[in-house]
Amino acid sequence: MKAFSVALVWFLVAAIPCPGQQGQIVIRLLNGKTGKPIRDKSFNVWLGDGEMLLLDTDRKGEIRLDIANVKPREVRVNPNTRFDCRSKRDFSGGGRIRYSLDEVASRGVVTENLCSKYTAPSTPGVLVLFVRPRTFVEGMKI
Repeated sequence: MKAFSVALVWFLVAAIPCPGQQGQIVIRLLNGKTGKPIRDKSFNVWLGDGEMLLLDTDRKGEIRLDIANVKPREVRVNPNTRFDCRSKRDFSGGGRIRYSLDEVASRGVVTENLCSKYTAPSTPGVLVLFVRPRTFVEGMKI
């Protein structure tokens, strides 16, 4: 019984996340014109200094990421074939904008939406990005 108690204590200690090292964040992708989720679409994501990941949003327009061991503590997102509402011009450099994982985990981050008036509340553990489908002419420039 004593061995079980010791094992249980060690398990509980290991399961408690360290401050600032939360295990998961959510990237929420919203349509910058309508404010609705961008469902079942692929986005380029970089965690820390890792390779680019091509990840799909779920039916709520979200991508869940495990961030427990990411170094450096940053994330980058490129909207791929969609228009990035962080810029007024057609901008493919979104993958160079870095967001602190610790800030996203502790306070949440909502990016600027230059496509319309829609915004979202800041929620701890959530990075909100606004994108929209490209127009036909914008799509021809890719």
